[in-house]
Amino acid sequence: MLVPDLVHNAATRFPDRVCIAEGERSRTFAEVDEQATRMAEALHGSGLRRGDRVALLAYNELEYLEIQLAVQRAGMILVPLNFRLTVSELAVILGDCTPRLLVHGPGLDGVAGQLGVEHVWHLGASGVGDSYDELVGAAALRACDTYVPADQAAAIMYTSGTTGRPKGAVLSSGAVWARCNVMSNEADIRSGDVFVQGLPMFHIAAHTSNGFTYRGATTVLSREFDPAGFAELLTKWSATHVLLVPTMINMLTLEPSVVEADFDRLRMVLYGASPIAPEILRRAIDAFHSGFLQFFGMTETFGVSLLRPEDHDPVGHPEWLASAGTDALSAETRVVDPDGADVPPGVVGEILSRGPTVMDGYWNDPRATDDALRGGWMHTGDLGYRSPDGYLFVSDRLKDMIVSGGENVYPREVEDVLHEHPAVLEAAVIGVPDDRWGERVHALVVLRPGATADPETITEFCREHLAGYKVPKSLELSAELPKNATGKVLKHLLRDRYAPVAGTPATGSPRQKEAQ
Repeated sequence: MLVPDLVHNAATRFPDRVCIAEGERSRTFAEVDEQATRMAEALHGSGLRRGDRVALLAYNELEYLEIQLAVQRAGMILVPLNFRLTVSELAVILGDCTPRLLVHGPGLDGVAGQLGVEHVWHLGASGVGDSYDELVGAAALRACDTYVPADQAAAIMYTSGTTGRPKGAVLSSGAVWARCNVMSNEADIRSGDVFVQGLPMFHIAAHTSNGFTYRGATTVLSREFDPAGFAELLTKWSATHVLLVPTMINMLTLEPSVVEADFDRLRMVLYGASPIAPEILRRAIDAFHSGFLQFFGMTETFGVSLLRPEDHDPVGHPEWLASAGTDALSAETRVVDPDGADVPPGVVGEILSRGPTVMDGYWNDPRATDDALRGGWMHTGDLGYRSPDGYLFVSDRLKDMIVSGGENVYPREVEDVLHEHPAVLEAAVIGVPDDRWGERVHALVVLRPGATADPETITEFCREHLAGYKVPKSLELSAELPKNATGKVLKHLLRDRYAPVAGTPATGSPRQKEAQ
């Protein structure tokens, strides 16, 4: 089976329409199509062969899309890299996937020069290695097959590593194509729409952009997130769609220019990557006056359950705001017990999923692949339950669940209550070692700018809304929470602070105090 690439059809229908823009630069669909064809030729001219890996280390650059297309057309495998990682962290990833070429963007030449890849190309006027513009500009414009085998590996997307060492999820061209179709249908994408990409393109957010590109819509890349500047970007481009994560939504709803702005063409706010507190979602619905579409999924699956615009009903069904919705097009989900048997509505179990958007497996890790995909289902590691009316509720990550005094505590439930406190901007709840309880519920809270509150007052607020065993037994005020590039709180780093030092009791005393 063959699947089409993302640009060629739109390039024949809308050659002069802006396909992608970043800052003051832009490319039309015809220009992206030609650049991808030339780069595919340049890749082969540099001695790379089908199946070779091409690593891309860049911010949200204009060239991101054409590089993705060129690598796919050349039969190679793209490895997008997280630009926030250290040299040693990147070296682990590159040692795993062994790319023959590294393409790096401006501002990252210092890192690129330390990674020891055989071939290095740089975007922009200067950098380490050969010039991308010169190599691609000199390449022949030969006819290029824009249909590729569905089972051809297209990308290795390394997981965010929120629980430890990242793994490389291998995505076939068929899976990328399926993700494109889910996106274009579920988000009601139309030719001529304008999508503002608020997330980094090394993330599966790039697959969100793909749906817009294929339908002939314009994608506008945002390089850095600043609430006021981002609101101006939406207005400048008359955006119809925008992709955000809950952290960004929270910041935007507290930005005066957003509350006062008139996003007259904005039809849909897409969001996902981490849970969102219902209180934040209510504020966002009031601020944007548009449809909202939540994606629940992971790097390995894409969106497998969606909370659609009609489900965002604070009046008729406020309980749905805390859910992950219902199955996405082409996806199927189950909730099972440790033995793999389906559990009844209301009972918490692990969420499994399957469908054409799911990865083929983990690169160089057959054991992890077999474990994750056992029985033909992707075992997500997320805990949740199904309501009687069919909506999926995500309780928490399996590894994040706290067992305190024999009771299961799901951090998200506690975090949702903390977010309802008027002084709280962000919150993270973890289990820390405790001699009496085994684990105790510990909360880290970031206050809103200008707000004042003490731990005792916030704890008492929780006591009014939660069962006693769920109330944080300790709470500290923090200047910030550690996050990855998509706004997920890195709870394994928080837990590391409380890991008992060898030879000492498991008192749960922090090894590193937060700013109070």
